[in-house]
Amino acid sequence: MPPDVAAAPPPALGRIRAHILRMTGLSTTAMKVLRICNEPGVCANDLNRVIALDPVLTGRVLQLVNSAYYGLPSKVSSLTRAIILLGLNTVKNLVLSFAVFEVFSRHDAFRVFSADRFWEHSLAAAAAARLLAERAGLPLAEREEHFVAGLMHDIGKIPLNQLFPEAYRRAIQEAAGDAGGIRAGEEKWIGADHCRVGLMIARKWELGEDLTGALAAHHPRQGQDAPEANGIARAVALADLIAHRVGAGLPGGASVGEEALFELAARWPLTPSELEELSVRVSGEIEKARIFLEIAGRN
Repeated sequence: MPPDVAAAPPPALGRIRAHILRMTGLSTTAMKVLRICNEPGVCANDLNRVIALDPVLTGRVLQLVNSAYYGLPSKVSSLTRAIILLGLNTVKNLVLSFAVFEVFSRHDAFRVFSADRFWEHSLAAAAAARLLAERAGLPLAEREEHFVAGLMHDIGKIPLNQLFPEAYRRAIQEAAGDAGGIRAGEEKWIGADHCRVGLMIARKWELGEDLTGALAAHHPRQGQDAPEANGIARAVALADLIAHRVGAGLPGGASVGEEALFELAARWPLTPSELEELSVRVSGEIEKARIFLEIAGRN
């Protein structure tokens, strides 16, 4: 199609829905972990019994716990000890994160942007979301929820770039000059944006309300929250922009410009100097994020 012809293709929602229905679900272990962590009175031994049945997952959790990612002073050789040290919610979110990587590990899932670039951006946003939660004084468990929300916020882009690579390239080309950013390009060339696709995935996996909100409503419009955004979604909205700002971006760029970024930051409230300080911390977290990515990708 000539570049001056701007005709959108027919809506592709049916194809997207069929793809998501066929898509592998979260692992049995991950589903059991999510379920058991919602039960009252659950303890480290309960969680250990579920995770220990999956030796690969157990190995990954222990590798990460003993890596520079956490920087613990002594080696942890027991899964139960790791759960006690990190807390139930932290380990639950680690398991969920590893399960998400596993679902999207197929070599053909990334056709327009690379898997490494995608996950580096996602992990940078995850780190920024956790730092925002820390700054807000939230407890450790809620900080980890913010991390997972940041990690998963863009997974709706994966089916779109996989199913419609040429249309997605056009969406990226137009995003830089469009006030609506990549979402506007996705809507124009495919008929659905990644937030809508993320919502479909969240419903398939039966994720909780907070994570579902983060996947569906993490893009502000001209500095304003989406009306359905919850607290975590608002944190992820800013975290996503910070990730782009520090160079861990994806094709299509950030959803709003620098001025709108400062407006969003001011609502936390973050002054420009505090935003700069936070951005520096996120830059430092990216190296640790690569450790996470390396361990998640091991067989």
